[in-house]
Amino acid sequence: MKSSGICEMCGHQVGVRQKAHIVAEGKKGGNNLLMLCPTCHIMFDTHVKPKVFRALLEAGVAEMPVSWEKSIYQQAAEASAQSKKQKEKSPNLQGKGTE
Repeated sequence: MKSSGICEMCGHQVGVRQKAHIVAEGKKGGNNLLMLCPTCHIMFDTHVKPKVFRALLEAGVAEMPVSWEKSIYQQAAEASAQSKKQKEKSPNLQGKGTE
């Protein structure tokens, strides 16, 4: 859901805010949710989460959300590459059963 209001990261009044989940594997609301402007949402998912993950790892924190390790773009690129590999390994089924 998108709504106008104040971005919880930059503090600007904006016409559009987006729900940003702090821990993707966690609850979908409450303390696990930030309402961010589109720019801050992208920064949070692509830069803040991975950087915080690395800093906490270096500080000795052992258990952290897996979703913080890589940016959403890196996760998407890896998923796309994996899907492509799966398609290359699968036999071509196009045209079968249509005769």
